[in-house]
Amino acid sequence: MLVELCVEGAIVEFINGQPCDRAIVRQVGKNEMVLANIANGATSKLHRDGLNSIYESGGLKFLAESRDLGDLKFFDLTEREQRETNRKYQYVKWLQEKGVSKITEKSAGSIIREVAQELGEQAPHWQSVRGWHKNFIDAGRKMRGLYPKHRNKGSREPKIDARVLAIIRKEAKRYFKLSQPTMASIVRNVEDKITAHNIDNPDDTLKIPTYLTVQNRVMEGLYQNKQKARQGTRAFLAELANAKSGIETIRILERVEIDHTLLDIHVLHDDHKTLLGRPNITVLIDHYSHMVLGFQLSFEKPSFASVCMACMNAFLPKESFLKNLGCDSSWSAHGIPVLLVTDNANEFWGNSFIAVADEIGSIFQYCPIRKGNYKSRIERFFGIVNSLVLDDLPGVVRKPGKSGEGYDARQEAKMTFSEFKYYFVTWLTEIYNNLPIEELDMTPNELWKASEEDFPVPLEDEMELTPILMATDTRELSKGGVRIFGMDYNSSILKDLYRRDGPVTVTIKYSPFDIGYILILDVINKVYLKVDCDDYAYASGLSVFEHNKIKEEARRIRKSKLENLDLKRAKVKLSKERDELHSRNSRRKTQVTTSNAARSEKVGISDVKLIVDNSKRVIQMEHDSEEKELNLDGWSVD
Repeated sequence: MLVELCVEGAIVEFINGQPCDRAIVRQVGKNEMVLANIANGATSKLHRDGLNSIYESGGLKFLAESRDLGDLKFFDLTEREQRETNRKYQYVKWLQEKGVSKITEKSAGSIIREVAQELGEQAPHWQSVRGWHKNFIDAGRKMRGLYPKHRNKGSREPKIDARVLAIIRKEAKRYFKLSQPTMASIVRNVEDKITAHNIDNPDDTLKIPTYLTVQNRVMEGLYQNKQKARQGTRAFLAELANAKSGIETIRILERVEIDHTLLDIHVLHDDHKTLLGRPNITVLIDHYSHMVLGFQLSFEKPSFASVCMACMNAFLPKESFLKNLGCDSSWSAHGIPVLLVTDNANEFWGNSFIAVADEIGSIFQYCPIRKGNYKSRIERFFGIVNSLVLDDLPGVVRKPGKSGEGYDARQEAKMTFSEFKYYFVTWLTEIYNNLPIEELDMTPNELWKASEEDFPVPLEDEMELTPILMATDTRELSKGGVRIFGMDYNSSILKDLYRRDGPVTVTIKYSPFDIGYILILDVINKVYLKVDCDDYAYASGLSVFEHNKIKEEARRIRKSKLENLDLKRAKVKLSKERDELHSRNSRRKTQVTTSNAARSEKVGISDVKLIVDNSKRVIQMEHDSEEKELNLDGWSVD
C-alpha cells in the first residue's frame, strides 16, 4: 500500500462495497486502521495487512490516487473549463449524430472541419478528437469524460534540491513544539545550515530558499498532528469541541455552574482613594437561561468563604441587595440549584462545602480536569465581561503587547471598589440579562421568566439559609465557654448549656468575614445560639484572614524581642547559674531542694504567651542565701 496515501483523512473506495462503499481513514495505528463510513459515520477496524492485501488485489482504491476529477460536477468547473468542455462536446456530439463510431482522418476529417467552421475556430487534429471521443465513451457517455485535466499537468517532483528539502524538514520538527518557536527562527536556522554547507563546499553550493518556500514546506502534513504538537492534545480536542459541552437542560436551576476569576482591572479604596488592586469574582450562572444567579466580588482569594458568600447572594432574592447598592433595576434570579457544577479547586473539595451542598439539597458534581467546555456557560460569561464591561474602563489590565508603550493599569485606575461594583451590577441587570442569546433569539430574562411560569421557584428563608452557608467546625465546651481562633467565646446562655450538658463537643458555625460572634448548636433544642467573643471590640467585623495577619505580626514582634542580645545574655547567665546549682549537690549523699532552679525552668507552669511591653518592667528574683552553712558530711564543694 502506498505509504503517502495511508494517512488520516484519506478516502478509500471498496470495489465490492464491503464493509462499505466509501470510508475515510479516521485513525492509523501500527497494526490497525479505523475507517468511518462517509455515508452514515459508522466505524470499523481493519488490520493493515488485510487492507494491504485488498489494495494489491484491486479490491480498493484511494480516491486521491485514482480519481483525477473526483465527483466534480459541471458547475464546479471554472468558466474557462466549462467553455472548453462544451467545445469538445460539440465535436463528439456531431460525430455521434453522423453515426461515426471509429474515428479516423478519412471518416471524421470532414465532420471535424465542418464543426470548426461552425464554431469559428481552427480545426483540431483528428487524433485529439479521437481521444476526446474515447474519454466520453469510457465515462459512460457523460460530459465528465471531457473535463479538462489542467490540475494534473506539470511535474509532481519538487523543484527544490533534495538536500535543501531535507534540511527544511529536519528544522520543521523544531517548529512543532509546545514552546512554539516562530517561523522566522526556523527560516533563519535553514539559512544558517545552507550557508554552512556552502562555506564547506564552495564547488557544490545550494540555493537558499525564500521565506515562503520554507513556510510552505514546514506547514505540510496533517492539521491535527501540527496542532497537537504545537498547541497540545487537550487544546486541539477543545478546538474540535468548539467550546461546547453538548449538555442540554430544559428548565432553570436544573444545572448551575460556579467558578472564580481575577478581574482584569485595578480599583481604588472607597475612602482613601489608594490603590487596592484587582478584585476576585465568584459567579454562579444558570445553564438553561444563561442568567447570572449571583456573585461575590471581593479581594478574598478563592476560598470556602467567598464561595459561601456568592451562594448566599445567588440563592436569595435580590431586592435588598439592589436597594443597598442604589440600583433601580430588577434581578429575578434566585433559588437553590438541583445540580451544582464546579471545577477541582481546593475550596470545592473540602468537607465544609460538601456538607453545605448536602444540607441545601443540591447534587454536587466536579467537571473533568482541564475541560473548561464542561462549564461552557460561565467560561463564556467571563469572556463577555472582559470584552463588554472591562475593556473601556480606566485601570483595565492589558495583556503584554496589547497596549501602548509605558501603559500602567495601576496608574490609570480611577474607579473605587464601590463604583465598580455598582457599574458591574447595572450592566448585569440592565444590559446582559436583556441581550438576545444568539442561538435562541431570547434574552436571559425572558428564558428565566418563561421557565419560572412552568417551574415556580420557592423563596428561601435568609435566617435558615445563613447558618448553612457559614463555616462549620467543632470545639470543646468548657466552663469558660468555647475557644477558637485563639479567643474565647462565652455568654450567660452558654453557661446554661454547660450546666445542663457539662464539658461536651459542640458544633459551631462562623463567618470567615466576621469572627465577632459564632453560632453554637443546641443539640437538644435543635437551634443555633449566637455567642459573642469575649474581646468583642477587637473581633467585631474582623475576618479570619485579618486575625491571622495580626497574630503573625504579633509573633514576629515577640520573636524579635526574644532575639534581643541582652535577653540572650540573661538567658545564658541563668543557664550557668542553674548548672552551678545542680553541680553543688552532685556529690552529696543527701540531696537538698533546688527551688530556685525549678523556678527558673518554670517547672509545672503552663507556657502562656502574651504580647506585653516589657521595656519598663524589672524581674526581681529571690535566691536562697548562698552563705548558709551546709553540713557536707565530710564532702568538699571544691
